[in-house]
Amino acid sequence: MANKKLYVIGNSHMDPIWLWRMREGKSTWLNTCRSVVRIMKKYPDLKFSRSSSACYKHIEESDPELFREIAKLIEAGRWEIVGGWVEQSDTIITPGESLIRQAEHGQRYFREKFGITPEIAYSVDSFGQNAGLPKILNKCGFKRYVWMRPSIFEKEMPNRFRWVADDGESSVTSFRIQYFYCTSPLLKTKDQFIYAIEQHLERGPNQTFFFGVGDHGGWLYEDHLKILLELAEQYDIEFSTLDNYFKVMEQETLPEVKGEFTHHAPGCYSAVSSIKRNMSRGEKTLFKAEKILLESGADGNQKLDNAWEEFLFNYFHDIYPGSSIKDSMENEVRDICGYTTKIAADLLDRQLSRYASKAKTDFLTEGGILAWNPLPQPVTALIRFDTFPDPNLTGSYFDTLTAADGETIPLQWCRGVSSFGPVPVWGKAVATVKLPPSGMKIFAYGRTNAERESLGFERQNALLERIEFSVLSDPHDTWAHSAKDLGELAGKAELISVEQLEDGPVASCLRARYQWNDSVFRADIFAYKGIDELEIIVSGTWLKVKEDLKLTLRTGISDGKIISGQASTILEREPDLCEQPFIDWCAAAGNGKYAGFLADHLHSYDSIGSESLRITILRPVYYAEHTPHKPTETQGTADTGEFEIRLWFKEGEEAQLRSTMPRAARERLWSAEHLEITAAADGTGFQRDIWSVEPAEITVSAQYVNMNGETEFHLNNPMEVPAKTSVLKNGEIQWEGTLVPGELRLLRLPQK
Repeated sequence: MANKKLYVIGNSHMDPIWLWRMREGKSTWLNTCRSVVRIMKKYPDLKFSRSSSACYKHIEESDPELFREIAKLIEAGRWEIVGGWVEQSDTIITPGESLIRQAEHGQRYFREKFGITPEIAYSVDSFGQNAGLPKILNKCGFKRYVWMRPSIFEKEMPNRFRWVADDGESSVTSFRIQYFYCTSPLLKTKDQFIYAIEQHLERGPNQTFFFGVGDHGGWLYEDHLKILLELAEQYDIEFSTLDNYFKVMEQETLPEVKGEFTHHAPGCYSAVSSIKRNMSRGEKTLFKAEKILLESGADGNQKLDNAWEEFLFNYFHDIYPGSSIKDSMENEVRDICGYTTKIAADLLDRQLSRYASKAKTDFLTEGGILAWNPLPQPVTALIRFDTFPDPNLTGSYFDTLTAADGETIPLQWCRGVSSFGPVPVWGKAVATVKLPPSGMKIFAYGRTNAERESLGFERQNALLERIEFSVLSDPHDTWAHSAKDLGELAGKAELISVEQLEDGPVASCLRARYQWNDSVFRADIFAYKGIDELEIIVSGTWLKVKEDLKLTLRTGISDGKIISGQASTILEREPDLCEQPFIDWCAAAGNGKYAGFLADHLHSYDSIGSESLRITILRPVYYAEHTPHKPTETQGTADTGEFEIRLWFKEGEEAQLRSTMPRAARERLWSAEHLEITAAADGTGFQRDIWSVEPAEITVSAQYVNMNGETEFHLNNPMEVPAKTSVLKNGEIQWEGTLVPGELRLLRLPQK
């Protein structure tokens, strides 16, 4: 053993929410850190590593004296700040931009409070690692990454390597904890510690032993520490920081690894759909509010910044994957989503109203709408909302929208959300509007009574022939630990009727009704004028727990691949019957074509070859059910009862997939905003900064003014070829450059 050394890493993994509420979790932050400070004073050789700015901020606000003690230990080099995120986020289905924001807020806090910018990323309990993560970490200033799942028992691979991103340039030194992120509760005696130490050392020189208590109610057990100190006379043991360990590790020749690490908990890709839906809505509202503040120069950035910091907490690895108890999910987690989304929505609504008050609207006679495109690419936007078809009771409905330049587009009325309205005539206005990059247009309501051709149902009928709803018998707990699939096919829902629901010049809807035992649901398939994709709204009642609902698409593609969006990257997989994660889109590709889905709050699919792509619509589970423990009657179930899921179907030429699918996802999932206008203004004093990015295929995940006063753009090239890119402001080029395939660039431009 003389040539082998064991580095003991003191830490305590503390989940702020999991099988307990937030108050209990935050009390653990305080109690654990108090006990760690006391024991570190007694044992001067001990070092301790701790992540997550949310924890430090709570200590600062709740126990200033403890915070000062920690600061002294940090200054002495004994207490190590790792992570640099607000919390230890999910790292498999969380969007790339939200991971960037984790770093922005976490690192800023540590710089301001301790003068430290952590370079070691740290998420030791997340349920898998997204292929785009090394690129995101690298661009955020992280050089190293510590993680654990999938474990050495779930995936055979090196535990120390260079993790290289798809752009071929970004990489981080990656360390996978070889056994567990804390002291095993099975270790109690000296002999048991000897056995564990020797098992660690058998894996080679320079191994780590993570020492401390994991999850709830933890500290560093002094009895364990005494055993380790005694064994240090027998083995080469050093109490170390992770920074010191990485310096030792980086002297070795490390292998290079690319790709993703998955299948620890594939059930969490789709568990508790409500959190995924609420987070998707909140994230987009925050981004839109940022964009509108940037182009208008309006105030509100500090308020929005505070909202972001609260919101990022909900990407924690036992929240966003849906693995916490019902009480926490339906209280603190839901409250955070509502609170932050409301702040962003208020700022967005305020600025849209300011636009309307200053824009030229004197050509309106009976009102109209303002339509705003938050994306820096041109879009064909779908506008729909419930309102008055004939507010002045003239006897005829509005049927056109007309811009100030005379452009006229058809307006259609579909059935409203409510069958009752405040006047005898009530409905849902539907129009498709072409909007320029970051563009705003104002349209007047008008009447022509012109005959227009209806869209019909040809496209929906063709899709209906290719889809079915499969039901899986799911034997797994909430996580589906180490499972490859969610279960065996139990059957297929019966198609019981098809109805032509709406048909007009802008939209048509075909409604298919299905039944599975006592569960009845419908699939409304919408076609829209000028939009290639078909919208699918699946809604109804699902009554059975542990029977999963999948939308199955017969792709018509044989011997193909499954390609999907990930966190700031695109991933190609062999069809393998496994439940797989995706972000925003997934598609089967081959034989010169592709077919798949766009969805912002669905993250899970499997495939039977490339011929059958199955996206998971519902996975009804007990909250926080953990094998082998049986759920209780009061544990509660998610995704049972009334539900509604929205997604889009898209197909096209295979050669265009990597540019068109990310662009379509942006266009369809990041809907344009609208505002009704009923009074006219002459447009005096109206000014906006208009931003655009060329080519339109470049994904722009953020445009905002950061806390350093810089205008920040996050650019991603999804294509397999280099992209020459221009960032323009009111037609003025602010930056020109070339992005390599797959590159993520965080572009920061000083304010002029």
